[in-house]
Amino acid sequence: MQIPIIKLMSLALIPLFLTPVYSASATQDVTVTVSESVQIVVFWNGTESNPFTLNVYAVPGREYYWPGGPEGLQVKSLSNIPINLYVKAESDLQGPGGIIPIENLKYANYGSGLPKTPFKKDYALVKKDWKVENLEESIIPVDIYFNVPIGTAPGTYSVKIYHIAVKSQ
Repeated sequence: MQIPIIKLMSLALIPLFLTPVYSASATQDVTVTVSESVQIVVFWNGTESNPFTLNVYAVPGREYYWPGGPEGLQVKSLSNIPINLYVKAESDLQGPGGIIPIENLKYANYGSGLPKTPFKKDYALVKKDWKVENLEESIIPVDIYFNVPIGTAPGTYSVKIYHIAVKSQ
C-alpha cells in the first residue's frame, strides 16, 4: 500500500503542532555613568612627541615661521566638557651662547585666528570654552614664529612650553 506524499507529510507535521511551545524573554536596563574628563594631547608633525625641535639654520635678525597643522604643531582635546586652554613658557631659551628672550618665540591661531603673541612665563588663555562635539573640532593648529636676535651666538637653544586645560566655568 502506497501512502500519498501529501498524507505522509501531513502525518510528519502533526507532532510539531502537538509539541508544547517553550519560549522565554528577559529585559535588562543598562545604565552607564560617564565621568567628566579634561585631557589634551600635543602633536608635532602628526606625532605625539616630546620634545620637538624647530629645525632651522637660523640667520640672526630674521623671523621664522612654522604653520600649525598636520606637519606642524597641533593640540587635540579629548575632553568631554568645555575647557579653557592655556599656554606658557618655562623661561627664556637657554643655549651655549647665553639666552634668547622668550618674547622672540611667538604663537598664533589656536583654531580661532588668535593673533601672533609672544610666549610669556605666566599662563595665557589661548582658547576659551573649547567644546568638542565632533572629530573636526578636536584638533586645532598652532602657528609658531621665532625671531633670532642679531648677535646670537651659534648653538642649540631650548625651552619647555606648557599647555594646560582647565574646565570652563
